[in-house]
Amino acid sequence: MAPLLLVTLATAGVILQACFVRADRVGAYRRAAVLKGLAALAFVLVGATGATGATGMAEAPRPEAVAICLGLALGAVGDVLHALRFVWPARKRLLFNVGAASFLLGHLAYLAAVVPACAAPAWGLAASCALATAVDVAVLPRLAVQSRAELVAGGAYLAVTSAVVGFAVAGAAAVVLAPTAPAAFARLAPGATLAVGTAAFLCSDVMLAVNNFGGVNSRRLRAASLGTYYAGQMLIALSLAV
Repeated sequence: MAPLLLVTLATAGVILQACFVRADRVGAYRRAAVLKGLAALAFVLVGATGATGATGMAEAPRPEAVAICLGLALGAVGDVLHALRFVWPARKRLLFNVGAASFLLGHLAYLAAVVPACAAPAWGLAASCALATAVDVAVLPRLAVQSRAELVAGGAYLAVTSAVVGFAVAGAAAVVLAPTAPAAFARLAPGATLAVGTAAFLCSDVMLAVNNFGGVNSRRLRAASLGTYYAGQMLIALSLAV
């Protein structure tokens, strides 16, 4: 039952996200906001199903799974707020900032999941620092923001997102390189799925930052960012089920 439910939810979510992107591109923002909320609900339900289905309802989900589910829920809130900024343009800046704060809290929840689960924390820290530095150096000079505080906030946001990727990738790599190879490969799928999902999320954030604040304003890049973002969130959710 659980695998069928997961497939159904994931498929429905992808379809809803595709419909959202289409509605967003033609300026049907009210419909887009509804579709975005439903698509976000789908990945939240996938994560919750994976977190509870893996252990059964008799057992409480692992703390890492709870943290990931919290991150998914906060991401869903951010999704709705960012979609609503086009419905209520007078509150666009407020909705964007509060939505960004919700996403940041979601990334911190993901970080609370991947750091304790990483079998090679030194690798994770090194990868996080290197990736955060590379992303900030590459992206921040391209952004045109209203104040230095906004630039610092953007850099901190990208650094946290990069840290999630760094620890997730290091954790997956540690499993692959573990001396107990047969058991390691049996445990590879969740970590690899999580690592790819977090990397997709980071790529989406970079595209969004460059498109919104780098003077690009490309509908195609926005659509690519939205698609990559959703793939990332769905993979993060599915990492609890594989």
